[in-house]
Amino acid sequence: MKSMITKKINLTAKAGKESELENVLKGMVLGSKPEAGCVVYDLYQQKTALGEFFLIEIWETAEHLDAHKLTPHFENFKAVAPELIESKSSEELNSFL
Repeated sequence: MKSMITKKINLTAKAGKESELENVLKGMVLGSKPEAGCVVYDLYQQKTALGEFFLIEIWETAEHLDAHKLTPHFENFKAVAPELIESKSSEELNSFL
């Protein structure tokens, strides 16, 4: 059985851009959850640092993740990210699903 692709994406908003980044990320969640192969796509915000967000994504296959990166909502995210994001990192996790 192929293992699923599980990622944690860490994002820090630029000062004053927290609400804008939150709205863009909420749009990513709404657009991504119905995609083929999307098992989990959840957004979290740190309670003590409102500019700190992370996404947990689980995809059935690498092909599904690749297709996700071609969607209009992902393209929009890439276009606005430089204006809103101070730092971004990604971690691939082991999934036990």
